[in-house]
Amino acid sequence: MARDSMHSRVIAWLKILLPLAALSLLSTVFLLSKPADRGTDIPFSDPGIHTRAEQQQITAPSFSGTTAKGDVLSFTADTARPDPDTDGIAYARNLSARINLIDGTTVFITADSAEINEPDNSALLIGGVELLSSNGYEVHTEKLRSSLDAVHAESLGPISGSGPAGTFTAGKMVLTDPEGDGNVQMLFTDGVKLVYVPED
Repeated sequence: MARDSMHSRVIAWLKILLPLAALSLLSTVFLLSKPADRGTDIPFSDPGIHTRAEQQQITAPSFSGTTAKGDVLSFTADTARPDPDTDGIAYARNLSARINLIDGTTVFITADSAEINEPDNSALLIGGVELLSSNGYEVHTEKLRSSLDAVHAESLGPISGSGPAGTFTAGKMVLTDPEGDGNVQMLFTDGVKLVYVPED
């Protein structure tokens, strides 16, 4: 009987001590664990992420459309960001444009940067502007204004380039459809100089 009484007392104490031991172990784990450093920023590998967030920058934007005549225009850029002060204005870097004319000619335009004016449906291309056409023309200028809803582009300064007839310079170039019949022309004005290169 004494042995049964001792056994009962041991079991009773264990029922109290084991939960207490478990609680003390859990409390020790929490007390000894290293607290999180709330002041430490999450490390991002991209150092420009905060700048892009502040500027609402868009990566690889694109725009495409079709004119009433069926010409297809498409524009892409590396990045674009809206003007914080003016609605409908955006700035793009490394802009590329492609114009597929209904006559089968393709025109490619690239520039270092561009200002997109949505209300005017226009883009001002700035810096290292290059225009290449599938019929053999290559034109270079520093500023070019292009329409976003029609085939129309014109330089805002001198141009230089080359074509099937040779090399040339001019004070201005206009790419347009003068009659509105889909017959797109590249016109050079303001002191055109052509160096004729005869074919071999």
